[in-house]
Amino acid sequence: MKMSHAWRPVILVVGAAVFLLIFRTIYVPSDFTAKNGDYKYQWHSLRDEKYWMDYPVKHMGQEFCGQCHPDKVEKITASGHQKVQCESCHAMTSKPATKHPVDLKEDFKYLLEIGVDSSRELCKRCHAKLPYRPAEYSESSKGTVKFKMIDPKIHNAGIECVTCHDVHTAGFK
Repeated sequence: MKMSHAWRPVILVVGAAVFLLIFRTIYVPSDFTAKNGDYKYQWHSLRDEKYWMDYPVKHMGQEFCGQCHPDKVEKITASGHQKVQCESCHAMTSKPATKHPVDLKEDFKYLLEIGVDSSRELCKRCHAKLPYRPAEYSESSKGTVKFKMIDPKIHNAGIECVTCHDVHTAGFK
């Protein structure tokens, strides 16, 4: 009995699916898998989790920014925000970005698209009162610094923190 021409595409599709499943089984590590039931592959392998947790965060930092903005860096290094890097607030954000000229070398200039995140959400990352957050911070050159925690639901709700606070001095305006 001769096979109908309509079965050829079906056999091709089934064959391709079987090939892909075999390929996936052989070449994709078992820990490179969907998590939390979302059926999406993550961009890392679980066995690399410790590597990424220990990977140091790299910032251009206050020293780099201080070449052009020494007044701002001087203020922030004398404040309670001395460990906060410039990129924590001045980086690519959802806020409108501006073209900021940056000189890496005398012969190489580029424009960094940089925005300023002055949102309440950013401040809450460190200043929201949370049960697991310590009341003091000991990695300051000034010794132990008490965190100034707030309850964002009641502390001036509805206005941005920068309305009253100068983030470079970690104080009031």
